[in-house]
Formats: sequence, structure tokens, C-alpha cells
Amino acid sequence: MRNTNERVSLVLAESGESVGGTERVVWELATRLPAARFDVRVWLATAPGVDEFASALEARGLRVDRVPEVDSRWDWKGMFDTWRRLRRAGPGLLHVHHVWPAADRYLAALAGAAGIPHLVVTEHIVGSSHSAAQRALKRRELARADAVTAVCGAVAETLIRDYGVDRALIRVVPNGTEPPDERAEWDEAREWRSRLAATPIRPLWVCAARLEEQKGQDVLLEALAEISRRGLEYVVALAGVGSSRAALEARVASLGLGSRVRFLGQVEAIGPLLLAADAVALPSRWEGLPLTLLEALARARPVVASAVGGVPEVIEEGVHGRLVPAGDPIALADVLEQFHRKPDAALRLGRAGLRRVRESFTWTRVAEQFEAVYDEVMGLASFAPGRGIRGGAS
Repeated sequence: MRNTNERVSLVLAESGESVGGTERVVWELATRLPAARFDVRVWLATAPGVDEFASALEARGLRVDRVPEVDSRWDWKGMFDTWRRLRRAGPGLLHVHHVWPAADRYLAALAGAAGIPHLVVTEHIVGSSHSAAQRALKRRELARADAVTAVCGAVAETLIRDYGVDRALIRVVPNGTEPPDERAEWDEAREWRSRLAATPIRPLWVCAARLEEQKGQDVLLEALAEISRRGLEYVVALAGVGSSRAALEARVASLGLGSRVRFLGQVEAIGPLLLAADAVALPSRWEGLPLTLLEALARARPVVASAVGGVPEVIEEGVHGRLVPAGDPIALADVLEQFHRKPDAALRLGRAGLRRVRESFTWTRVAEQFEAVYDEVMGLASFAPGRGIRGGAS
């Protein structure tokens, strides 16, 4: 057992190429773990999309390394360079965060070769690797981990079913949010409503997510076309960037939605935009536990979301929000029409969602749960935990 007075040298590694929910989790851990206990270093990709994120971490006094991802078994130089970096850093604990199923799966093996004693792997999303070879790599990586955490029970079950992870190794640690200072956000929220010409009879619906197939903005556009055919007024803001933007813009034009759908690009402060919304739509095809869901509920916004991944673990249908089948534009249109015609009922859902978030999903709780996982794998836990999937919100 380690000396409990020693600071733990911890590397948080994440290989994403743009800023999203996974980076937010890394940020919250890096800035919330107690400095008296943890000496934290963050490893990020060399992609320019995370440059500002890296700078923000450094501005908080954290050490950041930009490490190229090893994405091929033939990249011997990359493997050697990463191994050497790990040897030089010498952390007592490596915590790897994955959002894409095929992300840097060589890091765990390299950490073992470099003598890193403890490994925690966090899976943020439900999904399949792209090839049999990548699935094999993922299986070996997960088998090396001292603990595997998942952002929701749905992700945990896929790891058990598809990759044979021992149920006793898995801990569910959901994402979090913090109740906003609505007074500070209201002025900007009013500006958004004015800029987008939203009114009580022309509600603003917001979809804030990467513009990728996974997030289902194309399904939302089909739902909007149906709502237009029903004669309802609305304006929709799509906040985010991604590879699907050109295709989505073309679909907006072909559906005649140009006056109703606005592409906002990357919105750095998403809170005021969510607060400005009359409703938030999350039409994802697959998910882990999207931060936008929690942040919208933290602002008491009515939410309609696909019943995928960890979303049903947060929202009880008709209680904290509305759930629809993934890929079903008519079901999505029906709910948005109900929100439009019965705004008071929609707001009651939003208030119930706010209570749900305050009770069970906060960043303080997330950091405490990860600290407990670290203590457990390093033999610092003060009690012997029960076996099986643990943690998560009630």
C-alpha cells in the first residue's frame, strides 16, 4: 500500500482533435482534484482544435503535453516516442479517456512497457470499433486496466457484452454540470433571442452538438419540415462544427428551411444560448451521456432527446423531459409540436429536470467519484468495495 501522505502523480490522457464533452470532463477533473493529493499532468493531441483548451489548462497552472496519437502498429517511432515520454513522466497512475471507439488503443500497452503501475480507462460513448483488429486492441487495453469507468450504465453493458470486461472492474461515473448563475447569463440569453427573432409565437429550439452523423441533426431537419407542413412558426439554432455541415446546409435548402434554421458554428459560451431556448433537441443516433443534456436541464429547459445511451438514465419519459426513438423524425416533430402548443406543460418538465440534475449530477460529485476510483486501484481505499458495476446517479 502506498503512503497516504504522498502526492499521486497522475496523467490524464485524451486524444480528441476538437473540444467536446470528453475534454470538459478532463478539464473538471484536472481543475477539481485536490492539489494536496494529486500532481496532475494532461496529455492532449497535437491537433489545432484543442490549442485553446491546452492554453486554458496551462493558464490554470497545469502541465500540458501535446502527444501525437499512435494509430498504427507500424508507427515504431511514434511508439518509441510515447514510451519514452511515459518513462520520463513516470506517473503513478494513467487515466485514459476515450470518446471514439477506436481511439489511441496502444497507449495502455506502452504504459505497461514503461512501468506505469496503475491504469484507469474511461469510456464515454456507446459504439463499435471500426475493424476486428481495433476491437482486439480495445479488448487487450481494457483487460490491462485496473478499473474501467463508463459514463452511464448503457456504455458499461456494451463493454461487458462486446468486450468481455469483468463486471467487477467497471464503475459508472456519470458526467456532471453545475447550476448556472442565471442572472449573469440572462442578458446574453436575451441578446440571442433578439438576434434570432424568437418570440412567444415563434419559439427558439436549440440543438447544440458536433455536426456529425452521430448527433442526428439530419433527423431534426426532417422533423422541422414536418412541423412546417403543420403550419407552425419556429426558429432553430444549430450550434457546433463538424464534417456534416455542408450536407446539412444543402438539406436545409432542399427542404425550404433557410429562413428557419441558423448555423451558429462553435459557440464558446453555450449556457446563455441554452437558457434562451424554449426547448432543446438532442436527436442523437447513439450517445454516452451528453453534457448538453445536463446543461439544458440545469437551466430548466424542456428537452426532447433520443432514447439512446445514458439519456434514459437521466430523463424519465414524461417526467424530466421527453424521449423519442432514434432516427424517427415524426415522433420528434410530434413532441416539438406539443412543446409549441403547450408551453406551460413543457416548462414543468424543465423544472423537474432541474431538480433531477441538482440531486444527482454535479461536477463536485464526479470528481469525488473518480478520486474514490483512484484510491481503490492504488490500494488507498479505506474499505473494501462491493463487486460489480457501482457508482453513478441514483
